[in-house]
Amino acid sequence: MEKEKCYGCRYYKPYYTKGYFKFDRVDLGLCGKSKTTVDKHFGCNDFATLYNFRIDRKAAALTALTENINALAEIKQILEEYDYEIIDEFAANLKKELKK
Repeated sequence: MEKEKCYGCRYYKPYYTKGYFKFDRVDLGLCGKSKTTVDKHFGCNDFATLYNFRIDRKAAALTALTENINALAEIKQILEEYDYEIIDEFAANLKKELKK
């Protein structure tokens, strides 16, 4: 079976050189798994597709957003309950003042 190429791996980070108007990509890069410099056409057994990594990041982002929305809803509920308690307490004190 032919090994997958590093340029399609989630662990591969390409190197760039500074050109006159832009940064140019070089055929070498850093392998995040082995922490070595590799050629982009190299292949290894630790290959993991970049596409699945993007899906994982999207799922992680959605999970984090859901948790944050739930936390904000809880805070909103606490603040609403707190406001009603203050209003009720103020109304009770006002009635006591009016009765005097």
